[in-house]
Amino acid sequence: MKANHCLLIGFFLFLSGCDTETATNAEQASEAATLPADAPALGTKIQQLTGSGAKTTSQTGEYPQIAWEDLELPGHGLEDIVKKYQPQIDAIPEGDPAEEAVMDKMQAELNTAPVNPAMNGKKIKLPGFVAPLEIDESNGMVGDFLLVPYFGACIHLPPPPLSQTLLVKPKTGKSIGMERVYEPVWVSGTIKTESTKTDLADAGYKIVDAAIEMYQEPNDETQ
Repeated sequence: MKANHCLLIGFFLFLSGCDTETATNAEQASEAATLPADAPALGTKIQQLTGSGAKTTSQTGEYPQIAWEDLELPGHGLEDIVKKYQPQIDAIPEGDPAEEAVMDKMQAELNTAPVNPAMNGKKIKLPGFVAPLEIDESNGMVGDFLLVPYFGACIHLPPPPLSQTLLVKPKTGKSIGMERVYEPVWVSGTIKTESTKTDLADAGYKIVDAAIEMYQEPNDETQ
């Protein structure tokens, strides 16, 4: 049905990173007002910046670039879960309370989606946003943080699933200043499939001694 199809699309957008259109309620608008004027909109996905003129690097070298989808276990990614439940949604009459039950199942399955064991021990380079866990007050630098695929995750918006959340421990003196915490970054290092509970969210991966680079330098005019 048309209505059910629209419901599915809306659910897809929400699960794929709280797209910009979903970050419009009063609470989120209030939190957004505290961010710098040039900060991304809450819910902006890192994929939206790819190819938009931001500085990128080669996929070759010691740390090959990967995509966030590579962290999902094949068959258990967002698109796989939506396809699995789509026939059920299509079969539910419009307005039936069963719709909500199916959505809850989809949400629960996404939240518990397993990590991809094939990624363990690989050297990778991945772009994303920073959700700080620690701050070095002596120099205003970010310490440990969660790398997430959309802006505001774990702080202003719900956290991603385990398979889309990385605990990052930067190399000593190689992190970023808190004044730039709203900017996307590149994280390079050896990834481990190791689950960790933090005060913000649970992470399914960890990178220790990570190298951090800004994804887009201020005033960069590179096409």
